[in-house]
Amino acid sequence: MKICTPIKERTQKNVLKRLKELKGKVDLAEIWLDQIKDLDVKTLLKKPYLPVICVCRKPFEKGSFKGTYSQMADLLFNAAKSGAGYIDIPLQGLRTKNSGLSRLIKKKSQIRNLKSQIIISHHDFKKTPSLSCMLKTAHEMKKRGADIVKIAVMARSLEDTFTVISLAQILQAEKIPHILIAMGKKGILSRVITPFLGGTIMFAPLTVKKATASGQLTVLELKKAWSLIKK
Repeated sequence: MKICTPIKERTQKNVLKRLKELKGKVDLAEIWLDQIKDLDVKTLLKKPYLPVICVCRKPFEKGSFKGTYSQMADLLFNAAKSGAGYIDIPLQGLRTKNSGLSRLIKKKSQIRNLKSQIIISHHDFKKTPSLSCMLKTAHEMKKRGADIVKIAVMARSLEDTFTVISLAQILQAEKIPHILIAMGKKGILSRVITPFLGGTIMFAPLTVKKATASGQLTVLELKKAWSLIKK
């Protein structure tokens, strides 16, 4: 399991500054390409200091990308060609007919040859669906070509968090690499536990001010919680 720090900055200069700052402190950085006003992917990833996940989000997923899914696909493929360790493809886009993202998935062998992996992600910012519903979503992601499935939902209760943890147990048994997150204060336990149940990556900022989602623990807090479990 690895710790990844999200980076949401408006300029490429600031992104590079953050990447340099993170070197040696975390395993990965998640760069929100849609936030960067002067984006030049090739230059950005020429010397990233540490492995990166490249994401591009539309407004309904808390992002700023106003282009088409075909344009998003081109951007993510360029990221893979430029050295991104992972590209994050939104499931909603894959479900959209002729979106361009489906054509990107068909380049999976090329993406793997570029030493990049595909994360397919789904977010629900309002609720935690049933266990059966989320399991169905995870299976759909795997079938569509995900190397890692990512599901982030909003926890309204501890029961919701336990549902996400139960999903992690099932996916671990099925040997499906995953990132599972119950967002919100009620979901903090998921960020600590699911990485011990087959989870590959967990997100954490260096400071509380740099958090990009509700319920995120800082890198120090997450490491401390993990160390207590490992003892």
